[in-house]
Amino acid sequence: MAPPRMPRPYELNPDLKATLRVESFQGTFSSKAFIEKLSSGIIATRIKENSNTFDPKPFIRTFESSLEELEKLASKMQKHTIELERETQKEELAFKKQVKELGLGFDDVQSSLESLESRISEVGSTAIRIGEKLETADSQRARAVLSKKLMEYFMQFNEGRCPTLESLMTQQGLDGQIEAARILRQLAILAKEVDLPDTQVAREGIEKFREQFETDMLSSFDKAYRHADPKVMAHCAKALLEFNGGHSCVQIYVNQHDFFMLHSKVNESTPVEGPDQENLANPVAAIPPIDAGLIKLYDDIRTTVEQEAEIISMVFPNPAAVFQVFIQRVFGQSIQQFIETLLERAQAKSTLAYLRTLSSIHEQTVLLVEDLKKCEDTLKVGVNTNVKGSNVSVTTQPLAQTLDRCLDDLFVPYLESDRYQEKELQSLCEIYDSMLAKFTAYQLQRRGGNKFRAIITRTFNQIIDSSNNRQSLPPVVQENFATVKNPEKYQNMQVSDDDGNLSVEVVIKLLKIHAESVVRSVGLLPVSGRPKNTAVLFQLLNDYIGMRYIDAALDSALEDLSAMDPKFPPDMRPMKRVKLVSGIVHLLQMHFQTTILPLTVPSPQVYRETVIQKNKLMANVEFKANATIQKEIDVILAWLETCLSRQRRTDFKPKDDEIDLTGLATKPCMDCCEFLRRMYDMIRKYFDGKNIEMFCTEIGIAFHGMLLEHFKKFSISPVGGVLLTKDIAKYQESVKAWNIPSLNERFEMLRQLGNVFLVKPEILPSVLNEGYLAKVDFKSLYPYLQMRVDFKTSKIDKLFEKLNLSVADGSGSSSGNANTASRMAALEDLTGAKFLSYSMR
Repeated sequence: MAPPRMPRPYELNPDLKATLRVESFQGTFSSKAFIEKLSSGIIATRIKENSNTFDPKPFIRTFESSLEELEKLASKMQKHTIELERETQKEELAFKKQVKELGLGFDDVQSSLESLESRISEVGSTAIRIGEKLETADSQRARAVLSKKLMEYFMQFNEGRCPTLESLMTQQGLDGQIEAARILRQLAILAKEVDLPDTQVAREGIEKFREQFETDMLSSFDKAYRHADPKVMAHCAKALLEFNGGHSCVQIYVNQHDFFMLHSKVNESTPVEGPDQENLANPVAAIPPIDAGLIKLYDDIRTTVEQEAEIISMVFPNPAAVFQVFIQRVFGQSIQQFIETLLERAQAKSTLAYLRTLSSIHEQTVLLVEDLKKCEDTLKVGVNTNVKGSNVSVTTQPLAQTLDRCLDDLFVPYLESDRYQEKELQSLCEIYDSMLAKFTAYQLQRRGGNKFRAIITRTFNQIIDSSNNRQSLPPVVQENFATVKNPEKYQNMQVSDDDGNLSVEVVIKLLKIHAESVVRSVGLLPVSGRPKNTAVLFQLLNDYIGMRYIDAALDSALEDLSAMDPKFPPDMRPMKRVKLVSGIVHLLQMHFQTTILPLTVPSPQVYRETVIQKNKLMANVEFKANATIQKEIDVILAWLETCLSRQRRTDFKPKDDEIDLTGLATKPCMDCCEFLRRMYDMIRKYFDGKNIEMFCTEIGIAFHGMLLEHFKKFSISPVGGVLLTKDIAKYQESVKAWNIPSLNERFEMLRQLGNVFLVKPEILPSVLNEGYLAKVDFKSLYPYLQMRVDFKTSKIDKLFEKLNLSVADGSGSSSGNANTASRMAALEDLTGAKFLSYSMR
């Protein structure tokens, strides 16, 4: 049986065959577009035939034929890939072999280069050794030739004259003169070394020739200087530099400079003084501008130095060294003489004028130095500079270092050691003594010199001994303290009561003056010396404001309060001092935080000691302020006690002809209430916020207890009870104006207590068990009930004894005992005079 015939494969049209090539799959390939392209021909045929039925066979045949073509293409590409990989491996092996061969070649080249470098190094070392030997030989030859020439010159001088050297100077012109200068310098050295009997003529001849050469060169330099010929000046300067270092021509140039000639004449007269200089010694006036003469001098120096920097660079072969001499002369002569005159004139006015002038001069001089440092670029100053074409080595400092050194040297006489600090302390002492003279004189005259000195001495010893730094006190401070011990100058001074009062304005001035002193010291002293100096200045401030001002004022207030007679109304003015002290302490604290503290931080030890000193001063002031307030409270309570003591025995038990119910209250009550009103008005002026409440609370609690004791002393009739309740209402009204809840409760209890003198005996039990009285033990109310005139006639005592026995004999219940205990505690709470502590903070 014959095998079945295979169906003929479906023949694809040429367009589809072109789609199944390798090129169709290169680059960006889309499977969707590929399928659409294979199917596009079949779809177009179906559309032409207008057939509505779907026939999948054309699609199947097309896709099967396409798949066969793709498989053939894949097989073909696989074979091609294998061939390419095989060829790539061959090429890779060949490349590796070639790289290896090249590496070996490079190794050979590297080895050859190293060998060549080694040989070159050997040759270089040999050449260096040869060069050094040649240089040594050349140097020896040059020295030999020079020695030979020097000996020839020397022998010629020994014969009387040296025509060779003379010919060199005359025939070879400027270069010959420079060469002659070198030879003469060397001949001078040779003449000193050769000390033979037959060479005396040569030595004398060389010395005369040298003198004549220097004279001629200086004369030429001076002539060229006068005719402003920088070229000739430069030649002479170079020749003299080779001859003896050139110092002589530098001195001529500097000494004959027009600037020094002009200002030497100006300095003979008094510097110009501006119109504002009269305020220089006034501590409360603004610091006037610096003397106009100094400003003009510094402007001239800036202009002159800038010009001279260019001239010196053109004339002198060593401009840096010459410019340094010029600058030193400017500072050492022109500036120093001028500021000495300024400071002498300022010192004649006052120490403050001296310090202000010194500070202004230093500030302007620092600005001048900074401007002059800009000339360094013109001079191109260097260190160990060898002058071109010369054997002379010139060593110079950088211009900035020279100027800084001149600045330091200029102010050393005024700032070294403790001179400046002593001047500042002396100035502060003079100013503070002057500003506080009236206050000090008042304290000494009105309170007695011995008392005032004792107070100052005690406070001074407390502060200084506590800080363990008595030995560190500057002499000026110790001398200043001694002046308080010998206050004869204050005895005859005319003073008034106002002179003994504290003044915030005065303290502000003192602090401004102190701040000016601190700022001035910051500008004048180095950073390392600022903490200690600031601490010393603050110590002096504490001496004056703390001890001599605040402490003395508070001690005076305490003495005045202690001397008050309780028969007269107390003086509230000491509380004004306390208010002023509080403001002064606040200012002092702000000054310490903003001015003193930042400058003491760099030194931990100084910082710690200064903070301790300040804190102890504050604690001492606060302690005395609190003591003054407490003493004022004691005086107030003593006066209230005096007013209450004027209560007559019959005020609350009047006779029929003395009854007057139209009055507001008894006279002692009116006196107390009027005083409390005036006291509260004054306290509101002197205190604020919580301090008012604390002060009035202490007064109110003590006065409440005083009234409770007061009412136990008088027999009270029914009509007197009405008068008593009027008094209590008046007291309550006065205290209620203070708006303190705790006091309102106490005086409400007092009002309810007054009701026990008004009600009928049979209503008393209900009254005693209502309101605040319900919380008070019956035994505590017994003394008040006893003061009723009908206490026995109305048998109130029997009623009270019955109530009291029910508690005392223990027959009551446990709840009754607890109630009694709570009533006793309530009375203690409402009557106890628990004073509140007052603080200025």
